[in-house]
Amino acid sequence: MNKIGIIGGIGPESTIEYYRLLIKTFRERLNTNQYPEILIQSVDMTEMLNYIFTNQLDELVAFLKSKIKILEKSNVDYIALASNTPHLVFDKLAESVNTKMISIVEETSNAIKNTGIKKVGLLGTKSTMSKGFYQKSGEKNGIKIVIPNEEDQNYIHEKYMGELVFNKIVPETKKQLIRIINELQVNENIEGIVLGGTELPLILEQEDFDKLKVFNTTKIHVNAILNKMLN
Repeated sequence: MNKIGIIGGIGPESTIEYYRLLIKTFRERLNTNQYPEILIQSVDMTEMLNYIFTNQLDELVAFLKSKIKILEKSNVDYIALASNTPHLVFDKLAESVNTKMISIVEETSNAIKNTGIKKVGLLGTKSTMSKGFYQKSGEKNGIKIVIPNEEDQNYIHEKYMGELVFNKIVPETKKQLIRIINELQVNENIEGIVLGGTELPLILEQEDFDKLKVFNTTKIHVNAILNKMLN
């Protein structure tokens, strides 16, 4: 069995969900009472986000690389970032470390492609929605990825950073997120919605939508991590 290392703490609530889902899915897949060994290197989310939101991308790469090196000393076989936002520098980071990395963006694009869906909406932090790394990955797979308007992006980002990263679930926020997604469906004819923030599944789920396919990037990533773990 391959050893998995995870860069966590970005944010803490979704890292807990990664850990819980990895154990649950491992036990279900193997029909076992055993538990997988997982190494988590938790980082300072505030420092990491400061590099992103001030566009200090070289500093972000150096920061994440230094944390990955800690996991590499434990001889992990694969590494995953338990967050969508730092995938802004995933390609550059993957080239600078020795251990293979599992991309949440690439795995999500593959999952969308496997459904045959060609157009989806994307929610996440402002950087995830607007920096284009999801759109670039989708384009390679023949998938059009669209995002909300500027005002709605700002609203999503504010609620994401002010509420969801602290596991604060507010009914009015859920109502507004569903409104934004429904408007994307009407205006852009999307067939699915990507929850491109690992905290978004804390507030949104498939049952909230009748016709749209919900792509939970946390679950998609966890399944990909387990595939690598079990080889």
